[in-house]
Amino acid sequence: WENLKEIRSVSERNANVRQREERRLELIQNRIESPCGVTDIVLKSNFIWSIEVKTSLSLSVLSQAKNNLKSTEIASVLWQSQPVQGDPNKPNISWSEFGNPHRIIGSAAYRHDWNEKMSTNVGLFLEIAQGNSYIYSGGNRYSFVYSGDVNGDGVGGNDLIYIPENSGDIVLSDPNDWSRLDAFIKQDDYLSEHRGEIAERSSAINPWFSNIDLRILQDYKVDLGGRTRTVQLSVDILNVANLLSSEWGVRKIANPAATSPLKLDGWTDNGEPILDFTGPSETYVDDPGEFSRWRVQVGLRVMF
Repeated sequence: WENLKEIRSVSERNANVRQREERRLELIQNRIESPCGVTDIVLKSNFIWSIEVKTSLSLSVLSQAKNNLKSTEIASVLWQSQPVQGDPNKPNISWSEFGNPHRIIGSAAYRHDWNEKMSTNVGLFLEIAQGNSYIYSGGNRYSFVYSGDVNGDGVGGNDLIYIPENSGDIVLSDPNDWSRLDAFIKQDDYLSEHRGEIAERSSAINPWFSNIDLRILQDYKVDLGGRTRTVQLSVDILNVANLLSSEWGVRKIANPAATSPLKLDGWTDNGEPILDFTGPSETYVDDPGEFSRWRVQVGLRVMF
């Protein structure tokens, strides 16, 4: 209590800086209404033709990964930034921001001994998954929200959009923008399948991506200090497909302008929001992150 009195005293002394002191208690509760399941299938084998190749393949399926809250460590920020369909105090169960619904991982390794002192190892790693994770911010899912405070809770940018069925289902600042908005809805799988509904939180997921990494290890056995040592030269080419073609291995992420395509521009006499379509023509754009580019790592190791 003494600490609370001190905090209140400091706040009162700085009333000229802060005109109004807001006191609010955030009560956050978890509830489980939809189970989360992960299924993994792993296959391993050695194929022997004229050479021996070791291979493995795994498939992961993440089903019903839904939760009640957005991820953050500050309660007030959570309440304000949580995308909601209406009442911010009763957010609906929806998808988590993270997790690949489907993921396939494969690998292959081959070793060839040239002689007693020299050998080569070649390995390939393959990953194919739905939902590229943007490395600079967020997860791999996004929400379609209005720009502005549509539900009147005092917080803007957290209200999930209503997906209109036709031009009579929305009031636009410029009615001529309907053709662009309609084309935007049609090109997006989720929006086109949920016309006439309020979008779910984290309903947009980054598209499928593929990645192939190549590793080459060259081992040399040399005499050092009267004993045999192994010197290993390694070359790793990450996203090797992008090295072969600039159009391969490029991932996709949601365009920030696409996740907030409608801006609140006012209200009609009947209390309906007047909206301005500001979105682009496509939901997803090329990911500028490093995972969309090929990289090379070279290493040297001496094994004693």
